[in-house]
Amino acid sequence: MIGFCLGAGAGTRLEPLTRVTPKPLLAPAGRPLIDLAVEALRRAGATRVVVNAHHGADQLAAHLAGRPGVEVLVEPVLLGTGGGLVNAARLGLLGAGDDPVLVTAADHVVDPADLATLAGFLEWSNTPMVAGLIPAGPDPFGLRLEDPAPDRVGEGPAGEAPGPRVQMRAEWDPAVDRVGEGSAPPGGRVVRDPAGPWDSAGAYALRAGLLCALKPGQASLSGRVLGPLLERGRLAGLPFRGPVADAGTLPRLLDVSVGLLTGRWPYELPPGRLRQAPATGPVFVAEGAEADPAGVLAGPVVVDTGARVGAGAVVTRSVVGPGAVVGPGARVTGSFLGPGAKVPPGATATAALVPASQPSPQLSPTEPTCAHIGTPPAGSWGPRTGG
Repeated sequence: MIGFCLGAGAGTRLEPLTRVTPKPLLAPAGRPLIDLAVEALRRAGATRVVVNAHHGADQLAAHLAGRPGVEVLVEPVLLGTGGGLVNAARLGLLGAGDDPVLVTAADHVVDPADLATLAGFLEWSNTPMVAGLIPAGPDPFGLRLEDPAPDRVGEGPAGEAPGPRVQMRAEWDPAVDRVGEGSAPPGGRVVRDPAGPWDSAGAYALRAGLLCALKPGQASLSGRVLGPLLERGRLAGLPFRGPVADAGTLPRLLDVSVGLLTGRWPYELPPGRLRQAPATGPVFVAEGAEADPAGVLAGPVVVDTGARVGAGAVVTRSVVGPGAVVGPGARVTGSFLGPGAKVPPGATATAALVPASQPSPQLSPTEPTCAHIGTPPAGSWGPRTGG
């Protein structure tokens, strides 16, 4: 099985941070998002992982260089989620025919066990594509999951004429099943329904041959792949059991950070000191980071490798990225400081996205508040959301 990670987007909702650091390289808890996505695919059974890249492609390629079984596919022209996937398949990077392909996005954090179950359901159901599902949020795509049935509409092996009914395999492997030993997975055919209770989790398992047969060019995943399968009644869906989060906005990125610190997902933190403070939240100081004893870290807080927090500084509900500096007496609240970012002494950063190359005026000792990129979340780091 080949894994494919969508990593080419510009991350416009996280500007100006992503003008300097590509979104896949942002590290909400000491490890870049792309590392978590690649690990998830490998732990789910992918023998090789292909990552497409466009925005910040050089940085992403340099970060992943030399990793066995990981290949970066640079797109000189951004092809979109669907176009990028089809392009990789037509270049022969995802296999052929009935070869399974497992897809996730660099800015989505998922449980690797859910991805493994998704791949198992693709084999068991004999359908061309299975979408991971999460409960619908405030603005859902709107999907309804029909009850599984042995004569559900599917599609035969790649290359056969579309439309025949197929039998699902009679047995579900309990080693893969996460519902209960010997039980069938709670998946089935997916149909479009604006009032439906399900939405896409942003993760999919599908056949390489399906992609190779599609038209190349710029396209969304919904327009090029999902939409046509939905129209023909040949898209299957499987509800995920574990949490899914989309790290595409500041509140969601910070929520991913606290989730990783509290073990919401089974990913190890890098070397460092983790302190669980029930009254405020977890505080993680990575190996090589420095926090002055006269400063205050009120969790959830991450101080990444090489970062420094000065005397009298107060940091709360924030991530201080690798090599970033919070000057003496500064205050940082509900913010994400990118690699090498600086908050001058006495300055205040509130709900800010601070890149390394962005100087004041947003942050300065004489102007104590920086521009508000968003509203600081009250009591938490934002909703758990996916898709």
